[in-house]
Amino acid sequence: MKITIHRGANQIGGCITEIATENAKIFIDFGSNLLGSKKNELSPKKIADLTSEADAIFYTHYHGDHVGLHHLIPENVKQYMGAGAIEVMQCKYQTLSKYQDMRAELAATERMIPFKPTDCININNELLVTPYFVSHSAFDAYMFVVEDKKTKTKILHTGDFHSHGYLGKGLFPVLNKFVGNVDILITEGTMLAREQEEVITESQIMQKTIEILKAHKYVFALCSSTDIDRLASFHVACKETKRVFFVDEYQNNVLQVFTKYAGTKTNLYNFDTTFQLINFAAEKVKNKLTKKGFLMPIRSSSEKLIKAMMNVYNDEQPWLIYSMWSGYTEENKEYTNQDIINIRKLFGTRIYDGVKCQVHTSGHADVKTLYELCKAVNPSIGVIPIHKDANTNYVAEGYRVFTEGDTKVGDRIIHIE
Repeated sequence: MKITIHRGANQIGGCITEIATENAKIFIDFGSNLLGSKKNELSPKKIADLTSEADAIFYTHYHGDHVGLHHLIPENVKQYMGAGAIEVMQCKYQTLSKYQDMRAELAATERMIPFKPTDCININNELLVTPYFVSHSAFDAYMFVVEDKKTKTKILHTGDFHSHGYLGKGLFPVLNKFVGNVDILITEGTMLAREQEEVITESQIMQKTIEILKAHKYVFALCSSTDIDRLASFHVACKETKRVFFVDEYQNNVLQVFTKYAGTKTNLYNFDTTFQLINFAAEKVKNKLTKKGFLMPIRSSSEKLIKAMMNVYNDEQPWLIYSMWSGYTEENKEYTNQDIINIRKLFGTRIYDGVKCQVHTSGHADVKTLYELCKAVNPSIGVIPIHKDANTNYVAEGYRVFTEGDTKVGDRIIHIE
């Protein structure tokens, strides 16, 4: 067996992990670099060369830094993803196709093979791949157990995950019941560089949003349009305060996917009281929203819409919930998002700001959870940390941590680029 971390050991995003035996080869994630990254992206030829003998690619979730290069994968390579995640991607590309050519992305997404939790997928009778649900800021996200039938090596690849979402409490019961001890743990380490950041739970965000909606009639919430927990927090807060949960067509389509796959299991994810934007200036709509008030999820491309709505709903000043990573608001950084900065300027000081105002939390595991993960699966060979900054170190007392270079362990080779 050979494990190769092609990308992700020294950067957040762009994750590509290869696991190969003599007669089987798979990849877990094939992500693009984060927006604004100064690192060179892989060329189509490099991607074709890397995957020329691949049997399959398994995706942990639909964030671009994990799935962004999927449309460049040769058609003969099977690509697997959760069924709900595939539909979310289709919503995204169908909307974007109104503004740019998305034919390759849509075609590749339509070729994807859906799996369900605990499905065991046999690759050439050498590798067994089993997905298990994890809580993350993406809907329908998974970790994978990969077993080598010949050497009996057992690998856990966590993907991105956290334990402070609504379903995060299920992480350790799943590990204990279905995964058990492993030989190698491949895990994300995003929060290693943010050890001091306060961990806010989604329940806290919901309660804070209720307070905000009681205090203000018009609230816009700048957040990820595919973060099921955050949107559930806002939706429930609207129900509790009898505010209107006001969404545009794209957001409504995404919420319908959430309801289809998760709403039957828990009412938390049943987005049954949304009000879709068609014409915010229509008299009936204006009367309804002026009387009841609203919370509207928005995206970084929403500046023009917000300005227009501010002209109509001007009997009270609107407020902004900024429920995203604070780094996007920093000036002159490679990850600066000028569209987000422009939207924030529309609200002046009327902003509930991220973690410090308890309206945002990371989709990634805090350091304490990473350590508890190690103890739960007790990797006999060691830990391979990925999805982390280059200047951060993963310290798991009592466990070997693999970094750059080649390491031979028995008949296994670990290669980290």
